Amino acid sequence: MNQGKNLEIEYLRAVAIGLTLFSHLPMLMPFAEGAFSKLFSVYMPWTGVDLFFCISGYIVCKSYLDFFDDHRRQGHFVVAAQSFWLRRIYRLLPTAWLWILIPLVLSLVFNQSGVFGSWFDNLRSFTAVATFSGNLANQYGVLLGPNSVYWSLALEEQFYFVLPFFLLCVTAFRWRVGVLLMLIAVQFALDRNPFGTSTTSMLSSFRLDAMMWGVLLCLVGRTRLLRDFEPVFLGQSLWSRLLLALFLFYLLGAIPGQMIGVPIAVGLIAIIALLLVWIASYQKGYLFCPAALSRPMLWLGSRSYGLYVIHVCAYHASRELWHRYAVAQGVELDKSFALELGVTAVLLALVAAELNYRFVEQPLRRKGAAIARRRLETLRAHPAPVVGSVASDGAADTLLQSRVP
Repeated sequence: MNQGKNLEIEYLRAVAIGLTLFSHLPMLMPFAEGAFSKLFSVYMPWTGVDLFFCISGYIVCKSYLDFFDDHRRQGHFVVAAQSFWLRRIYRLLPTAWLWILIPLVLSLVFNQSGVFGSWFDNLRSFTAVATFSGNLANQYGVLLGPNSVYWSLALEEQFYFVLPFFLLCVTAFRWRVGVLLMLIAVQFALDRNPFGTSTTSMLSSFRLDAMMWGVLLCLVGRTRLLRDFEPVFLGQSLWSRLLLALFLFYLLGAIPGQMIGVPIAVGLIAIIALLLVWIASYQKGYLFCPAALSRPMLWLGSRSYGLYVIHVCAYHASRELWHRYAVAQGVELDKSFALELGVTAVLLALVAAELNYRFVEQPLRRKGAAIARRRLETLRAHPAPVVGSVASDGAADTLLQSRVP
């Protein structure tokens, strides 16, 4: 497979964030909840989150599999895990916490409509997010309250914490594949309807199969199996690429919209996400994207994390702005304001995501990488004794220089 940034994965991120933003439109336009309910009974777009999960499992494993395995063999696994967690912390937490605190402030100073909730609800929500328990707190409504979308971020954070231990404890390829398949099979038949009972909702908030499929795809990608099943026919026909992409994206929303009452629905959604990531993993243009949309999709993909944590705040800010205008005009904020609400929310979300990407995400991502690299350089300067093997200084230098993600 090709090396470097996978543009098709970025396209998938763009689709995932688009689906997520669409699924939360009832927050922006509560007066249209009935119309959205009818639409979502046919096509439910909340599965953009599952696509994000599968992408995360694949990309993180692809970036760090050799890194963890090499350092485990050299007896430096703890330092490698610390480096990984440092990078994740600087990548995720500053943006996440910033966009929890901003609504907290707005709930005090810009909340005439009450759309931001109370300061206490926002503070309680921040506490749940800061303790990485958002998916658990989400089961108790008011605990995550105005920041309910953070449940999925908590699940990803829990996955990032567990992944190094999985790679440490399960070292053989066949065992890794076998354990992942077993865990996926256990989840597959479970009823994980997020809108069902308290039990099915809880199971939905801890669904890991899409991430596990992503890890499994990375592992299998190291073998001939993925090459043997390469969908080369997609490279021969534009119509094949277009129709397959439309079909899979249709299933991604149709299954939860029309089949969510079936226990295996969430398991099927994870498989659809896997198929999309599998097609994109070859980096050969098998995933259809019109040339005119390539740059916008790449922009959306690169800013997708920021947009995910920002968009609810943007929706609420738009509602607050137009609520104040409606009050001043002596009219009700109803469907006649739909266009204004939508345009304002989109502009706020896009501008905030760009500023966040330039001044928060990128600088702190680089800082986290630099701190992690310095820790590894310290290890290189003061190597710990390795039990059962002897490595030359040159070999150790090569290892550390070539395996720092």
